[in-house]
Amino acid sequence: MTYDSREQEMILTVFSEMLGAVTKDGGRKRAAGTKPPWWSDTSHEKAIFSHLSKWKRGDVKDPDSGAHALTHLAWRALAIAYQETYGRVNPGPVNPGAVDPSPGNP
Repeated sequence: MTYDSREQEMILTVFSEMLGAVTKDGGRKRAAGTKPPWWSDTSHEKAIFSHLSKWKRGDVKDPDSGAHALTHLAWRALAIAYQETYGRVNPGPVNPGAVDPSPGNP
């Protein structure tokens, strides 16, 4: 089997789609006020173990997002990596001109 140089792009596309369902689910919860901003959330590590435990019990599909439990785990791991790399700071508005919804910002 020969290496296909398009593999990396395909992997990033597939993983991005998988993480998208988890991101949308968290966004709905943050919009409802039931979760803190992902970049300042301190519950990521606890959630990793919760999702791992669910997966080990055979609960592979999250009831809220429909995503695999390990996709939720991966999302939380990336959030920790972000926090440990950049700090618990808002990465900035996604859309130019958007209002920063974090506490203490107008």
